Amino acid sequence: MNTSLELASSLCDQLGLKSKQGKVGTALNGVSLFKITQYHHVTPQMYQQGVVVIFQGNKIGHLNDYRFEYDTRHCLIVSAPYPIACETFASEEAPLIGIDIGFEHSMIRQLVDEMEAELGADFFASTVQHKGVAASLITPPIDSCMQRLLGVLHDPFEARMLGPQLLREFFYRLLQGEQRALLAQYVKQDSALARVSGVIEHVQSHYADKLVIDELAEMAGMSISAFHRAFKQVVTDPPLQYIKKIRLNNAKQLMVQDGLTASVAANRVGYESPAQFSREFKRYFGMPPSRIGRQGVGEERA
Repeated sequence: MNTSLELASSLCDQLGLKSKQGKVGTALNGVSLFKITQYHHVTPQMYQQGVVVIFQGNKIGHLNDYRFEYDTRHCLIVSAPYPIACETFASEEAPLIGIDIGFEHSMIRQLVDEMEAELGADFFASTVQHKGVAASLITPPIDSCMQRLLGVLHDPFEARMLGPQLLREFFYRLLQGEQRALLAQYVKQDSALARVSGVIEHVQSHYADKLVIDELAEMAGMSISAFHRAFKQVVTDPPLQYIKKIRLNNAKQLMVQDGLTASVAANRVGYESPAQFSREFKRYFGMPPSRIGRQGVGEERA
């Protein structure tokens, strides 16, 4: 067992995940540990903004035709909330264990500004049109930073005192890596990724409302055609399809976590027709809403 896995395993035990799976917060704001003890077929899951690092196990994700894998050698960077279809490889004997680190926008922005001032704007230049989700190699400096972060998380006082500096180092190391342009674009207000991410944040807060594409394009400061192109490049779905997936994932969560009926959940997320909701739910999740029980909604960004 490597050092990071040993530290993560003991921290899971300390935080109450010794004999069960789940996700639990740490003393450091925006940082969580998670543990999964069984294999999951390809299932849509909601991922929030941030970085996921795995210490044991692996996942294969699908955004339509875009396929990626992250494991003990590759972390996952997620620039905006996504419903991602994932296959999870884990078991009781070898659970998937990892850490979930939310983005610190102001910290990343400051790092990008300082690095551009020192290294030049071309350091983050890229001719590639980035999707908003990407796996990035875990370099030795990132691994070293992770070990030290896991170490201080065992002590709440040390986590509060030393954790923020270690997070700054972690994001700095990521900004030196192969996906540095993606991370830099996330915090640049004039980038297409940042504009689309802003619209996605709005959708996350208002998915139950009537959302008009013209208004979303205006919010992004783009023409309707440019907005469609940029949105699909980042998310791999056109805006209306993305909104539908967000509504369906939130409806599932309401049924599983809050025990709401399908019709009530459908209404809560913005569906006017229960029949349409049932059809689209079955097409997306592979089962009718009636089969969704209090069985665990899956892992968010894990």
